[in-house]
Amino acid sequence: MPSKAVSDKARTIKVIATDVDGVLTDGSVFIRDDFEEPFGKFNILDGFAVIMARECGIKTVVISGRKSLATEARCSKLGIDLTYTGVHDKRAKICEVANELGVNLDEIAYIGDDLIDLPVLSVVGLRFAPNNAVSDVKTRVDHVSTINGGSGVLREIVEIVLTAQNKYDGFLAQYLV
Repeated sequence: MPSKAVSDKARTIKVIATDVDGVLTDGSVFIRDDFEEPFGKFNILDGFAVIMARECGIKTVVISGRKSLATEARCSKLGIDLTYTGVHDKRAKICEVANELGVNLDEIAYIGDDLIDLPVLSVVGLRFAPNNAVSDVKTRVDHVSTINGGSGVLREIVEIVLTAQNKYDGFLAQYLV
């Protein structure tokens, strides 16, 4: 359960941005003997979270430090608003995202799990980490998920934001027919 401070910040969120490896995946990378990455493993709960966010007016953004065709394919299939892979300066990228989407940095939530995420976490309005994030990240976020990366972290965060914005019950109602 998020704190009141997290819920208060979540009310103003217009964009949820996330890292990939260690957040949308469990951090495993599959490499064939020809050094190619044949596939990525993503959680279906996170996929549905993108739909939930979109239908409730929240933009979704992926910013990954690693270039990955599997990530790009998954994000395209889900209809994620903006996808960036191979990004080494995530702080500069999130500033570009804010400008492109016409939002303030404090209207962006970000989910990160490792040191490369610290610069972007330092400038956004609401900061999250999966349960198995490195300790230097977990001590610098507003909320640590109860879920490990690759197991539905994005879904939990989307639900926190939608609940704080009083949109979750309206979304849920379509399934309670």
